[in-house]
Amino acid sequence: MARIKRSVRAHQAASSSGFGSHFTSPVKSNDARKKRKVTDLGAAQRHARVSDKLDALLRGETPSRPPAGAPGPIPDASTSPDVQMDPWMDVDPPDQPPSTPSRPPPPSVPPRTRLSITDAAHARLNDSWNRLLPLLEVPWSQYYERTHGRQRDPIPSALVYQCTTSCNGPTTVHNIKCLYSTFIQYVSVTTCPCKPVAVLLVEHGVFPASPTRPKTGVSYDLLDFYRALFERSCDAVTALAAALHTVYERRGFKVMTTGSQTEEQSVDPFRRLLIQAVQWSGNLRVRIQRRVEAALMRAELSIRQQEAQRNLTSTAGGGSVSASVPASAGASALNPLPVSTSSASTSTSTSTSASTPAFPPNTSTSLPQPTPQASASASASNRAHRTLIQRCPACFNLTRWGRPLSEGGDCQFGADGCYSYVHVKNAGDGPISYDADRFLPKATVDAVKRRLANARKSPIANPKRSVPQEVIDLCEESWEAANEKKKKSKADRYDASGVFVMTCRHGQPIVLANIDTPGEQQCYIIAMLEEVLRMLPETATIWQAYDVACITDHSLNLYPIVSPSVRSRVAFVLNGMHAYGHQWACQLVYSPRFRVGMGLSDHEGVERFWSRIRKLIPLTRTQWSSRRIWMLDQYADFVANEGLAGLGGWIHRQQQKNLTSKYRAASKVVDECQVTDTELRTQWAAQKVAQTSIRAHAPARLRRELDKVLSLQTQIDAVEKAIEDTKTTLKGTGASAGSLKILHGLEVTHERLSEEAEALYGSLNIHESFPELRSFPLEFAQTLLLLRDLKINIRKRAIGSFMEWETLDRAVSGRREALGTKLHQVTRKAITKRQPALLKAINKFNAGCATLEKLSPPNSSIPIPSPLSTQLNGLRNDPTLHEDVWITPSEGPIPRWLNDEDVRDGIRSLHVLDRCAEEVIRLNLERDNMRRWLTEEKDIIRRGIELVDNSSDSWLSFFLLQRQSELSDLDHQWTPFLRPQDINNRVITSSTASVRASVASARGVTPVTPFVSASVAPSIAPHVDQRSNHVSLPVASDPSDPFISISTPPLPQLPHVSTPPLQRIARVSVLVDEDELLEDVDFPVQGGDGGPDPDTGDTSDDEEVEIIEQIFDNSDDEAEVETSVVETSPDILDVQWEFKIPDRIDTNFATDLDARNHTLRFIATPGDFIHYVVRPGRRPLQITVGDLYPFTITTGRLTGFGLNGAARSLLNIFCAPHSPVQASANQCAVLSTYDLGRVHFKGSDPDMWRHISPTEYWNKPLWLIPIHRPRQEHWVLCVVVIPTRELLFFDSLASRGGWRQDLRDVMLLIARLVVLANRNKHQLHISTEDPDEKWSARPLFKVGEPRQHNDYDCGVWVLSMMAAFMRGNQDIQMANVDVPWVRHVLRKHIETLPIS
Repeated sequence: MARIKRSVRAHQAASSSGFGSHFTSPVKSNDARKKRKVTDLGAAQRHARVSDKLDALLRGETPSRPPAGAPGPIPDASTSPDVQMDPWMDVDPPDQPPSTPSRPPPPSVPPRTRLSITDAAHARLNDSWNRLLPLLEVPWSQYYERTHGRQRDPIPSALVYQCTTSCNGPTTVHNIKCLYSTFIQYVSVTTCPCKPVAVLLVEHGVFPASPTRPKTGVSYDLLDFYRALFERSCDAVTALAAALHTVYERRGFKVMTTGSQTEEQSVDPFRRLLIQAVQWSGNLRVRIQRRVEAALMRAELSIRQQEAQRNLTSTAGGGSVSASVPASAGASALNPLPVSTSSASTSTSTSTSASTPAFPPNTSTSLPQPTPQASASASASNRAHRTLIQRCPACFNLTRWGRPLSEGGDCQFGADGCYSYVHVKNAGDGPISYDADRFLPKATVDAVKRRLANARKSPIANPKRSVPQEVIDLCEESWEAANEKKKKSKADRYDASGVFVMTCRHGQPIVLANIDTPGEQQCYIIAMLEEVLRMLPETATIWQAYDVACITDHSLNLYPIVSPSVRSRVAFVLNGMHAYGHQWACQLVYSPRFRVGMGLSDHEGVERFWSRIRKLIPLTRTQWSSRRIWMLDQYADFVANEGLAGLGGWIHRQQQKNLTSKYRAASKVVDECQVTDTELRTQWAAQKVAQTSIRAHAPARLRRELDKVLSLQTQIDAVEKAIEDTKTTLKGTGASAGSLKILHGLEVTHERLSEEAEALYGSLNIHESFPELRSFPLEFAQTLLLLRDLKINIRKRAIGSFMEWETLDRAVSGRREALGTKLHQVTRKAITKRQPALLKAINKFNAGCATLEKLSPPNSSIPIPSPLSTQLNGLRNDPTLHEDVWITPSEGPIPRWLNDEDVRDGIRSLHVLDRCAEEVIRLNLERDNMRRWLTEEKDIIRRGIELVDNSSDSWLSFFLLQRQSELSDLDHQWTPFLRPQDINNRVITSSTASVRASVASARGVTPVTPFVSASVAPSIAPHVDQRSNHVSLPVASDPSDPFISISTPPLPQLPHVSTPPLQRIARVSVLVDEDELLEDVDFPVQGGDGGPDPDTGDTSDDEEVEIIEQIFDNSDDEAEVETSVVETSPDILDVQWEFKIPDRIDTNFATDLDARNHTLRFIATPGDFIHYVVRPGRRPLQITVGDLYPFTITTGRLTGFGLNGAARSLLNIFCAPHSPVQASANQCAVLSTYDLGRVHFKGSDPDMWRHISPTEYWNKPLWLIPIHRPRQEHWVLCVVVIPTRELLFFDSLASRGGWRQDLRDVMLLIARLVVLANRNKHQLHISTEDPDEKWSARPLFKVGEPRQHNDYDCGVWVLSMMAAFMRGNQDIQMANVDVPWVRHVLRKHIETLPIS
């Protein structure tokens, strides 16, 4: 039964009065099928034919048919941007005859959709361009050669081609708009079928926007300008199109649209045209560049074959056998190889039809890729593939390969992925006929991915582990890159997650890959390594830097992913910046600072590459996938070319700014430490063994429980802060008694929660997990483990802040590439938000260190952890941040690498010296590679010019001459930086032996400082020079050793090799007077300290750095503890170890004190009576019976309270009104021995001011600071002389050890006290940062001549020296036999003090 259609009004409610509810019929969308334009098959061809006939009749000509077999015009692509055809129109395929009648499709064939029609149209357009580009190569090249170095004239308004082949084809007239930068030139082009109009346009400097029937062309000048703009500011087609439209309108060139009955002004007429012109003119450039590369490969092959022939001839004549290159090997290595389809084409491009003509001879669509045969030939020739040499000659132009990994290997790479370069799936794809040079094919990556999956099913038995599994697990949890299953982007929205890149140590991009997996899987790094190894000799060794190198190296050890031969030649290391995010045990093995042979490279060239191309992120997100690959590849090529030009400058900066400065600073520290290199290396080996052991890490169960307790404690602290804020607010507003009562209840609850949290922590049964801690008090063990986990938490937070800091640093250093207001604000808010929590955790850790020192039992074998800086910059440069708290007691005394600051600083500086020595060898090796490459490349280009001049490709000689000119300029830029230099920047002319000898001269020893570990190369094992306390490294006896010699053969000098004058290529030198550059510029020429930048108007670098530093240096207002952030430069203090005999020596201190004692009444202290010392403005100092006892026995060690009380009491009697030394004593401020500890453990400002302000130190020229070294149980003294900025330090044992750390703490104490005095309105004008106001330090003893001959009299000596300074002297006359009597005098003096 048919369904009755009811009206919509039937659903309305009935109305009892009036006209009822108003009803409006719903608006329906029009049926597009009823109004769609119907076009029969072949209409476009018939329309074009009729238009040509009409044009011929208007000119008075008779249309003629072309003879059979005559070449016709290129088939119409019917999708030209100039045709303005509706994309929904049905179009007949080009291979279908025009006479085919229009009929509906068979029922079995589904109707074509819009997408399929668009793909077919794009494919036809792509085919048309591919057939046209080979015809444009010669005219393009000839036009550039004809106009090189000259002004280009616009195209004539009329072009008429006179046929020379008598093709008898129809003559056609095309009216074309030619776009120039400031005007539009209308051109009438008359030509015949044997001369396509596109070729005629290219001959006159205009590139067509369509391959078949162009209506618009773009001038070469405009395209060249856009290319340069693209290289500097990335893709700007839309901006250029809009700018052209605006300029044309202002100059009277109105662009109208003729698609309707009335003409309307066009909105965006040029964007699609420019996209086509830019894309395909770029493809034409790439084709010509590859033709040039093929010619150079043939030239290099010819030279290699001649060398091989000469070697064979000399061998046959009885000469010596030398290395030769077989002709067949050279041919397979240098000839263009079969095309390797990249991921950009295999995964996205539509294949062309079989009828598409092939490219002309000697061309290829991509850079030659290595095949197994090519790899074998590369091994035979012992040279890297030309592809790699061109990308970085400093790295790959070696002549001898196989350098051991322990010496740095042959090549060093960095790699990482970036997940900002996602690609929207809906953006689609289309063919552009471009095969990327640097991108790995998708098939290659997929094959490695499958091999990885299969290898993980069969692990290797008894694999080698570099670090414990627990460390690997922690690193894997910390890094997202280690989680291959973590989705970095939405799979339903994006079909590409990012880009992976490998760079050399100079930052040159070598290989890229498109990431199409959810996470950063290991297949990318392994595929790139294998790709590079295929282009290197079989003996090549590689160091690979990666942010999760420990995980990748662990996987290669566990599973048979690569062959054993490859595995033995590849080693992994962490990137410099990423190393700080790994566990300390992992850093000990994988950090580039500790790996022998790594030099000074940070291997962060990958991050610099991402920074260079970050402007492509929004542009490539919504492009075609193939065009995205094209843009990334093109820009990577530009970055590589610019980096190649600056390679000489990179070498120079590395030598001058990095190598020399670090070497000198490290040499100074090692000299000051006075520890032999052998001892430092022994301690370093012991440290690695201890800190990479499994026992050095807490069990996973205990670690999780401690994390939970710490998390709970953090939440309790937050609640406490909220309660305090609420309490303050309620009291200020006069809250009711009920509200205050409720608030008091919350406080009680909070206290109970805090007590329960402490009880929970105490119930973790730490002694079962750590039986070696049973001998320690429970409170000490709990505090120790709490500090360990707290430091791990601080390290994680600090590293996060470092990453955010790097983001802001980019905004400071790259002023012309701003970070962006929104991102800058977000980053700044994030830093501000996290800073209070980080500072609170650091203050809690520092307070815990002080508590742990108090809880530490005597002769404890567990060292107290060093406190952390509360300034982010100081924290970033603090190496102790990355060291875990030591939780295992040592057998016997505490190792020196744990407890001795001199040894710790010496180990770090020795690593720097080793890296500097390795770096100077590698830099000279790279200089040699670059010099050789310049010479070889000049010969190859000359041979290439000779070969093409005698062939059909003679038009390539222009580009070869251009390459020769560029190489000459490069030679001129590089020459000043390619002379081999030693570590002191002196030019050398011999082998590395000279380099090594020169290293020693900088430190005043002969012959050298340590270069490599003695365990690395037994043949060159170092021996210890006992007189200089340094290691000397014997010079290799074989000067031809490729790893020792800098040049083979050595080059005495580096002459500037200039090519003959280039007669066949024009060059114009534009001279600009320096005064022109400064005309009307209102800023200091000699580089002032401030002022706006002349180019951008931004603030100066110093101002921007100051703004950034304020973000980190200012403590948050809500922080509970206020601590002044002060830092002192290590160069501000000059330590002079020459002992000067003092002018004034106190000879009567003990005698005078003893005489005074006899005039007073002694007060016995039976029981618990305590003597006290009066201090103005503060409560008295107490000297208990326990503090007095060490004075009563000859072997007693003075306590802190006893020494501080005795010193203050002596000051009181010397400052008395009738004292003969009153004037001298009033000049002294006696600080407590605990004041230096407050600085060392980052005590709060209020606490420091409360303890030190009563001394009125700002009015005293002498500050007496007794220092206690708890580990050695030893007392020393430091005297600060304010007027002369001098530190005088005294040690009764006459040792240099320990003073570096003490003097650093004293300088920090001075800086803190200056800040506190000025803040509290006591003017104290002292600088500890100005390099022009340096401080000096000298000893009050002669090193090696101790005054104390036991281990318990140091406190008495310090008290006596303090008394000497209070009495106006600089030394005291006292012998060892006098010390017992002095003890007795001091005890009697204390007994004269009042008791309580």
